[in-house]
Amino acid sequence: MKNTQKKWVIKTIWQTLIISMLGVNILLAPVSAAALHKASQVSDGQEVGRNQQMDIVATAYAPGPHDNGKWGNLTHIGTQVRPGVIAVDPKVIPLGSKLYIEFPDGRSMYGVAEDTGGAIKGNRIDIAMWTVAEAYEFGIQKIKVRIIN
Repeated sequence: MKNTQKKWVIKTIWQTLIISMLGVNILLAPVSAAALHKASQVSDGQEVGRNQQMDIVATAYAPGPHDNGKWGNLTHIGTQVRPGVIAVDPKVIPLGSKLYIEFPDGRSMYGVAEDTGGAIKGNRIDIAMWTVAEAYEFGIQKIKVRIIN
């Protein structure tokens, strides 16, 4: 860890967020209030409406250099890549947004927009998995995404 990263970690006020949705608790990695504020701002200044549903093309990725290059296990906002993390285009979905995702087979999940990606532009997202094999198995799917906050 570089000195600047250590200083940032020391100065950061850590929080643990627990989201309780439909009786399922999701434990998110500690995130500073400042990082969440910065991450939640859309670069062009436009707000995306709450409960807005979008048709999206989804792929999947895993932590580590195979899928996440030089960033390894870290997301754009500095949290760990793990299931429940969603890579988004922040011009479409603001970072920090909580998302409800519906898959074509009827399954659904909740996630949080904590990452970006070079190939994630427009109405595309990348869903974090634990392993590269799981990401390959996911493939490419047309899904529905609702921003819930």
